[in-house]
Amino acid sequence: MNKITKLLLLWVVALMAIPANAQQRRISGTVADDIDVIIGANVVELDKNNRIVSQTVTDMNGNFTMNIKDPNNTLKVSYIGYKNFTQKLGTKNVFKITLQDNTKTMTEVKVTAKQKAPTTGLDIPAREYAGAVAKFNMSDVEGLAFESVDQALQGQIPGLDIVPNSGNLGSGTTMRLRGTTTINGNAQPLIVVNDHIFELPDDAQDVNFETMDNEEQFSTLLNVNPEDIESITVLKDAATAAKWGIRGSNGVIEIKLRRGHRGPTRVAFSYRFNGTWQPDGYEMLNGDGYTMMLKEAYYNPKQIPTSLPELDYNTEMPYIYNHFSHNTDWVNEVTRMGKEHKYYVTLSGGGEKATFRISAGYDKSTGSIIGQQLDRFSTATALDYWVSDRIKFSSNINLTFTTNTKNYGNDILARAYKAMPNMSVMEYDRFGLETGNYFNMLPLAANYGTSGSGRKENDGTMTSYDLNDMFFNGNPVARAQKAWNKERQYNLTPQFSIEYKLLGTEDDQHRLNYVGDVQLNIYNTSSDEYCPSELKTMDWYWGAENSTNLGSNERNYVSNDEYKSLEFTTRHDLRYYSGFANKDHSLSGLVRFELYSGSSSKQNTGLWNVPDGITDPTVVALLRAAGASNSEWRSQSFFGQLHYSYKSKYSLDATVRTDGSTNFGKGSKYGTFPSVGGRWNISDENWMQWSKKVISMLAFRPTWGITGNTGGGSFNQYNKYASDGYYNGHTVVRPENLSLTQIRWEKTKQWNLGFNLGLFDDIVTAEFEVYDKKTTDLLMDNLRIPSANGFNYLSKVNAGTMRNKGWEMNVSTARIAKVGKFAMKLRGNIAQNFNEVEEMDPLILEALNGSETYQPGNLNYNQRVQIGNALGSIYGLRYKGVYRYDYDHNGYTQSSIAAYGYAEHENSGYDAKGNAINTAAAALRRGENATCPIAFDADGNMLTDAKGIPLPMYYCYNESYRYQFQGGDAIYEDVNHDGQIDRYDMVYLGNSNPKCNGGFGIQLYYDRFSLNTGFNFRMGNQIVNLARMNYESMLNNNNQSFATTWRWRKNGDITEIPRALSKVHGYNSYNSLPSDRYVEDGDYLRLQYIQLSYDFDAKKLKKYGINNLKLFASVNNIWCWTKYTGVDPDVSPQGFAVCTDNSRTPRTKSFTCSVNLGF
Repeated sequence: MNKITKLLLLWVVALMAIPANAQQRRISGTVADDIDVIIGANVVELDKNNRIVSQTVTDMNGNFTMNIKDPNNTLKVSYIGYKNFTQKLGTKNVFKITLQDNTKTMTEVKVTAKQKAPTTGLDIPAREYAGAVAKFNMSDVEGLAFESVDQALQGQIPGLDIVPNSGNLGSGTTMRLRGTTTINGNAQPLIVVNDHIFELPDDAQDVNFETMDNEEQFSTLLNVNPEDIESITVLKDAATAAKWGIRGSNGVIEIKLRRGHRGPTRVAFSYRFNGTWQPDGYEMLNGDGYTMMLKEAYYNPKQIPTSLPELDYNTEMPYIYNHFSHNTDWVNEVTRMGKEHKYYVTLSGGGEKATFRISAGYDKSTGSIIGQQLDRFSTATALDYWVSDRIKFSSNINLTFTTNTKNYGNDILARAYKAMPNMSVMEYDRFGLETGNYFNMLPLAANYGTSGSGRKENDGTMTSYDLNDMFFNGNPVARAQKAWNKERQYNLTPQFSIEYKLLGTEDDQHRLNYVGDVQLNIYNTSSDEYCPSELKTMDWYWGAENSTNLGSNERNYVSNDEYKSLEFTTRHDLRYYSGFANKDHSLSGLVRFELYSGSSSKQNTGLWNVPDGITDPTVVALLRAAGASNSEWRSQSFFGQLHYSYKSKYSLDATVRTDGSTNFGKGSKYGTFPSVGGRWNISDENWMQWSKKVISMLAFRPTWGITGNTGGGSFNQYNKYASDGYYNGHTVVRPENLSLTQIRWEKTKQWNLGFNLGLFDDIVTAEFEVYDKKTTDLLMDNLRIPSANGFNYLSKVNAGTMRNKGWEMNVSTARIAKVGKFAMKLRGNIAQNFNEVEEMDPLILEALNGSETYQPGNLNYNQRVQIGNALGSIYGLRYKGVYRYDYDHNGYTQSSIAAYGYAEHENSGYDAKGNAINTAAAALRRGENATCPIAFDADGNMLTDAKGIPLPMYYCYNESYRYQFQGGDAIYEDVNHDGQIDRYDMVYLGNSNPKCNGGFGIQLYYDRFSLNTGFNFRMGNQIVNLARMNYESMLNNNNQSFATTWRWRKNGDITEIPRALSKVHGYNSYNSLPSDRYVEDGDYLRLQYIQLSYDFDAKKLKKYGINNLKLFASVNNIWCWTKYTGVDPDVSPQGFAVCTDNSRTPRTKSFTCSVNLGF
């Protein structure tokens, strides 16, 4: 029995060992493709529920070994870019597996999917979307070189007006979308990158939006490499922009960055070379013409010759003669061929669970103005990981580091235009030999009142004081090479998000998704300036003993400005998508909470008279300026969106957003901004079926909504205090303002009517929009109040209404006109906007437009706001030419007749000998120009005194500084015919805003060649050519335009250029008053680029391991058709200021060669 029992036990143990041994069976194998073994392939054992039981990866030789649990399970082998291999394990122990490339094994599959609207938030089918949006794909401008993406958008989006701030490196652009909706606030569209606001804090931009002119702004988009951008969507109306609340009132530009895609790992590389140069500028006087003009300008006021050694070419003063006897073209000296090298590389790919994209770019640019250089390094990492079919994790990490070496003062080209052309660039010794150093003007001679004998005569060892403006203008070349402003910017933006599908995972199910993300925006900037003493031969006392001139002292000046900010944003969404059994109905909704907070710190230091060669602002030296500050801000918002559609034929959208901000006081901290919109796809109606072969889409889209703006108002709800001198040895502190708790958000109400048209299966598509935007509660500055409460002004007040209305049209085609290997694509857009100030508090208008004592002055166009006209309207005098004769040569008075002759016959302008009499009366009889500074009434009758003597024309007769116009002076229309030119003669001269703008392009294809062209245009705007105003004024010592050689010199001259009159000795001249003489039409048509490209055959490249190769060559900004006499008509207004062109560096012309290479 015991023996039998032992045998039974042994048999049971043996039976139990069999499955145990089976579970521990080891398999092995090799994984390869058609070419080589595959390293790191995933090898897994799956049970019947597709759960992973065991797994491993292949080694360096493509081999694997693994213990399996059940021979009935499935073996699965996978690798990125290859088709999965599956096989039942069975009894096989050794596997030799060959994976096939996805590109080889894919068969044609027809997929029908709904195209989504290009905006962020809810996924809404494009044919159900009601809002006014425009999408731009960066692939359309592949191979072109752009410093920032806003340059690529010029002329591409209807209603988006883009103007470069200047041609200096890193200067950015000014953008306006559907006009200007705020006066004191930031009027630029909101920039959004990957569904997150991408803007610098207001205190980092350091921009006064009210007084900002067309000079340098930092380009926010410089921190986004254009090569990283996949597409750009512009949100125009309130229905689309309302989701951005207070920041969306100026429109929104949403940028979508490129991400990885499933497939084998790919490497792409691109290189761009861009050569730039300055366009032809103004023709200026040479050294000889300049000295003649300047001597005449000094002589004319009092008919007394002036002797300045710098103008006399006196060889007995060798140091002055050797440096002031040249014909220097300063503009040519400060310009050069600029070079830009752009390198860019990406690594991308992905499998079933994850996709990735890593990019890095490096740009090295030298500007077309000497002394300018820009270096930029950028990198972007995008990762998407599907934890399961319900959970997705995404991250974006973007880093940009920029070093921008600017010209000190950023005005080298303007200084070059002003510089004395008879002055030399290099220094010479007394024998006329170059020393190898740059020339800088001798120390400035003393002025009246600073020495015992009055103004010191120039003995050849100094600079004449009359030329003090040229002394401070300096040597532009030396300034560009020796002084500098280095700006370093660091921007790091990590962003992480998670999507969790709480309910449903398929499109035909009810789905409820949670999306949460956080983003940090770390921005640091450091700006260092240096100006060596060798650029200014200034005496020590200048600035040291005279504090009023401290700002002019640049003896070894160094400064440092540091700014650091950290912003945190968190956002949480719940997104619902319906899965009704009846597919005719669809419903989706979004609820969002967003919290935004940030802090920043600033500090600045300025020192002067540091030791030679030292550029460190921390050394011991004389302190010129110092300061520090800290800021904090925060806001929160609640957003809801609802979308309903019936058969994708009738759709309805509604949104509401509530924003809270610390910019406003209690009771006004929160603003609520709703919007509604609808869409009717008319082409889907049964009664439109007859048109299906022609009309593929016909839709009507009405929307209405409200957006907000802070209007530049911040922290006015607080009582602020400031120091105000001393009392009994203690600092006096006084209230600085009245606490303003009742100011409100600016609100813009907007309606939009949109139409979509698609023809021949959308081969031709068109969009048409009509809109009306009304901004109320405009935040204005400085409302005058009674001073009984201790203050004269309220710093901010809601006191105005402004309206923008207009229309837009966009037309584009797919490839058409296909003949053999030839095809073409066309695109074009046009937009028109009308701006009008409808209401404004009268006291605000008075503060803006000047008091009753304002009079038009030289070289200045006053900012002015007038109800019924557009913001940026230009006001001034009407210019009528140049007085041919002075008052004495009128020919009407007895004294004039006696002095200059009389006509032999009553209707003759000649004397008895047949000589033309040189008076206005005689010229009138001859039918010639007979202008003379005499006053006339509205009927053209001469105004006379009681004795019948003609009354002369005056400038501001009732003021102490009245001036009697003379021969050779400018003629201005006496609108009210009171015999004087003053503020009552100022009239409307034009509008700084374009009435119409747009762009168009043609793409031609032949085989693998393509030719791409882009044009843009602006029409209906006026520009104040302030540069020409300065270059034809002859008021100071600045060099002048060659046009001044046709200036008036004597009675009887007929010319459009007034006489030369220097104001250096205090003489008043009014030949450069604000008038339509310098107001020019800014219309232009610009050829932005012509690009030729060739795309190599990928099949022929594959044997070399290359997936794609494409070559590009283009010329950019080569032609501009315009009547504008300035260098470049691309100028825009800022705030209240009119559109002025004041010698800014124009945008460059360039050529580009580039290559795109993929592996």
